[in-house]
Amino acid sequence: MGMLELLWPAAVLVVLYAALGGSLAWLIGLRGLWAVAAAPAFATTVIGGASVVAGWLGLGWSVLLCIAEAIVIGVVVFIIRRHGLRAVTSPQPSASRWWTIGAAVGAAIIITAQTAAVIGAPEAISQTFDNVFHLNAIRYILDTGAASPLKLGHMTSPNGGVPFYPSVWHATAGIVVQFTGASIPAVVNAQTIVISALVWPVGAMLLARVLGGGTAITVSAAIVSASVPMFPLLPMDYGVLYPFQLALATVPLALAATASALGIGSGARDLAPGWWILVIAGALPGVALAHPGGFVAWLALSVPLVAVFAVRLWRTRRGVGSRLLLAIAVAAYLGTGVLLLKVLRPPLPTRLWPTALTPGQAAVEVVQVSMFYGTVAIGLAASVVLGVAWAVRRRTAGAIIALAFWAVGALLFVVVIASPFGALRDALTGSWYNNWPRLAALFGVALVPLTALGLGSSAAAIGEWWARRRLGGGQARSLVAGLAAALGFVVLPLPAMPAAVQQAHGRFLLDASSALVSADEMALLQRLPGHVPKDAVIAGNPYTGTALAYAIGGRRVLMPHILVDVSDDAAIVNDHLADAATMPDVCEAADDLDVHFVLDFGEREVHNGSHPLPGLEDLAASGAVRLVDSEGDARLYEVTACGLG
Repeated sequence: MGMLELLWPAAVLVVLYAALGGSLAWLIGLRGLWAVAAAPAFATTVIGGASVVAGWLGLGWSVLLCIAEAIVIGVVVFIIRRHGLRAVTSPQPSASRWWTIGAAVGAAIIITAQTAAVIGAPEAISQTFDNVFHLNAIRYILDTGAASPLKLGHMTSPNGGVPFYPSVWHATAGIVVQFTGASIPAVVNAQTIVISALVWPVGAMLLARVLGGGTAITVSAAIVSASVPMFPLLPMDYGVLYPFQLALATVPLALAATASALGIGSGARDLAPGWWILVIAGALPGVALAHPGGFVAWLALSVPLVAVFAVRLWRTRRGVGSRLLLAIAVAAYLGTGVLLLKVLRPPLPTRLWPTALTPGQAAVEVVQVSMFYGTVAIGLAASVVLGVAWAVRRRTAGAIIALAFWAVGALLFVVVIASPFGALRDALTGSWYNNWPRLAALFGVALVPLTALGLGSSAAAIGEWWARRRLGGGQARSLVAGLAAALGFVVLPLPAMPAAVQQAHGRFLLDASSALVSADEMALLQRLPGHVPKDAVIAGNPYTGTALAYAIGGRRVLMPHILVDVSDDAAIVNDHLADAATMPDVCEAADDLDVHFVLDFGEREVHNGSHPLPGLEDLAASGAVRLVDSEGDARLYEVTACGLG
């Protein structure tokens, strides 16, 4: 079966998005590309909101809560429409619609192939530090029902040391696991493919269409979305940043709605401004609950939109009072933005990532579109140049904003990776941990409208030249255009995307040298249900991957993540379990914690560091345990000291 095993959980997720979000998009009046792009964003908001309500009411996690919330919201929207505030987006011309569908399908196929090549196997896992939390958090939601962003942090900090953790990505995965019975790794991989190959390209196409307006630009955006190494691949390669990937994938829809609400772009006349505000309100909570970094990305990229809107109003409103009100509104917007930048920053110890390049080197990477992977994206770099030329020539609001998006993304990347001014750097990029790979991923999103403008406008100009010279009939020209688009899907990703896919695939390889869990260790984890009772707790050094006994083996662990609040009893077990025969306190602590088993995965850690736990070393010679199972050098012990065995 291979990767086909992921079809069922992927299909369930698509249906979930359509049922929860697509129904609301239809009720609002969105149709076509707007409805398809809005469905995942709206569904993410519904799932996030339902998780918060479930936490407040002390209810277990279930899709029924999401359905109930969607129904309530739908009834409210229906009542508003019944009172005369109708809203239906204009239908696309038939030819344009088929081009859009074909481009979306093409992007989905190409990105699915890329993502599947990265993952490699249906149940492969990202061999990265953060994935310990992400996989275990899904199991925690299934076991406890605590899907709320106000509750999920209790997995690692039971005393409330993590008051908020963006949980909607994990909550969504939990629903799919409940529905399908598929393993957590399989559901994670299916969800990643859906976000990468469906949510992302459709949103990118919509944003480019709103700003650019033409079919050629919309199709070009689909091609570009499958050609950018920094997104959606980079969040799979680095971190791993699954929630951030979801947030950034839904940002284009929020930006397109923001542009339309401000009267900018091709969608502005389809709905009244109040309806566009409702679309924004339906999208942004999901973006924020997926990851606050996505919300700040929307905030940063909304600056050019507000600037163009303000300039337009300033020119048309000549009265002193009107201009004064506009100035106050813009000042309030900027002040709110600055306040949000301060509020939506993680604690200082997590923002201490250093710079890595000089400003000149960073600028070269921006021009080459080569950040993180180092391979020059020749087609994208050329498309950016074309985009700048077309933006200067057209000077429409959409073209200027596309150029400004690129500039904002480029500026943030250069600042985070190269700025010598620490205070300025922290002020601008602290919301993303001052972590340059995250800003590289954001730049991958920000450059799409400009590259699509350059590629699409150039293609349209060539088509017009072709038509003027009457080189073939309409069908011939359509055939040539189709072949050109297909060729674009093949050529534009070269050579950067194949190199990025190959590098990212290394994160998912399962062999003897895997960074987090080796092939032997994975085999042992999968056999845990046959040896460990459901109520038993397993000790082990989480840096070596033993914590994944929770997500993969379905058994509770003493430390469910690498970074956890360690209780006094847990510290005694970690430091002295090997001495249990001579230290009564160890027996008492182990008994209180239900620690009956220990996983020993050796000394190799995920980041090649050294964080030994003395009480869990040299257990074979301690007399405190007996060997239950092994695979290669991986060992599962049962605690026999103190009569616990």
